[in-house]
Amino acid sequence: MDQRSNFLYALLRSALMGSVAGVIVALYRLCIVKVDNVRTLLALNHSFLLWVILSIFIALILEVVVRRLPFISGSGIPQVRALIAKKMDYDPLKVLTGKFVGGILAIFNGLSLGREGPSIHIGSTVGHWFYNKFGGLDSQREQFITVSACAGLAAAFNAPLAAIAFSVEELQRSFSLQNALNCAVAVVSADLVSKLFFGTGPVFSIHLEGVLPVKYYGLVVLLGTLLGVSGWLFERSLLWFVDIFKKIKRFHILIPTALAWFFMLSLPQVLGGGHELVDSVSAGLFSLRTILNLLICKLFFTLISYGSRAPGGIFLPMVAIGAMIGSLYHRAITSVGIVDVLYLPNFAILGIAGFLTAVVRAPLTSVVLTAELVGSFGHFMTLLLVSIVAYIASGFLETKPVYDELLKRVSQSTHPYAGSQEAELSAEKESEDTDLA
Repeated sequence: MDQRSNFLYALLRSALMGSVAGVIVALYRLCIVKVDNVRTLLALNHSFLLWVILSIFIALILEVVVRRLPFISGSGIPQVRALIAKKMDYDPLKVLTGKFVGGILAIFNGLSLGREGPSIHIGSTVGHWFYNKFGGLDSQREQFITVSACAGLAAAFNAPLAAIAFSVEELQRSFSLQNALNCAVAVVSADLVSKLFFGTGPVFSIHLEGVLPVKYYGLVVLLGTLLGVSGWLFERSLLWFVDIFKKIKRFHILIPTALAWFFMLSLPQVLGGGHELVDSVSAGLFSLRTILNLLICKLFFTLISYGSRAPGGIFLPMVAIGAMIGSLYHRAITSVGIVDVLYLPNFAILGIAGFLTAVVRAPLTSVVLTAELVGSFGHFMTLLLVSIVAYIASGFLETKPVYDELLKRVSQSTHPYAGSQEAELSAEKESEDTDLA
């Protein structure tokens, strides 16, 4: 084929991969909503004991599955980055199935995990499978996986622009117009599919009264600094919990599952990703003391849930934590009459953007994603300001991008080619060596 034909073929292929990834991620997202509702109904309608019994069996099943398919653990973003860099390989269909089912079961158990990372991971397996099935140049492997991974993010949050920004900041090792167009076509296709399932509205129902006046920008800078420090503490704590749980060989997923039973009876808002929690906090439905309790418990439960290696991401829980920090900050400055009460939602979304930036170290993705989550780009300047300050503040504390640090731990704890042809050959060689010995 000539150059023009190759160009068109690549766009059509990207549209197909984006559509397939969009359908799978939309189904995954829909299933998470359903099991979230089922868990709540079981726990609140005099069937708490039944949910506890089921969650024990699920925790044990998840431990077996994660042991056999180690690449489905956690968010999946470190695995995708390692796959693109050719540092590891695995069977995409096995990982797709394991991640899809495992992520749903983890949410049924009430673990504080989100859908963003798993959606990116699930999306990437589509491109991985397409590459393995239909072949292509070795240089195209990164393109296949990156395009479909970004489509997964677009479908997870109805956020096509954030998906493109994510591909630039987190996944692509080199940038070209062809790659950008392929990614754009894929995320638009995935976003259209997602909108057919969930409608065209934003993910969160946050009502913003107006743009924050310039006279309050000094408060935004102070909040950004606070978020930078908070992000550093979160990253250090998360990595510490991950390292601690690596030493636990059995029943590691049963630990956050048991903790979920306690929270279901005492503070059910911290269960799951935290979608409803973000809406409630932004609407001012909780007292200052309640928000503080929710923040502490959500933070601790997220660290335990992710550290357990259960399939699930930290992005949505981080969104909830950021919203609560922003809300607490607003309550503090409102109590001394510095700012109007009506700007609570503004500070909640500033908390989201700044906290994500401080932990992930991807300011463009964090700002664009936050704007798309609330369905408004009118607050772009304040979101950008708080993110820049949070980025600088966490940088002074030498905060490393959390997915880079998690990638190091994934690479150390799993066979780089688990489930792939290379792993099978390696296993055969080890067996032959043993026989000879």
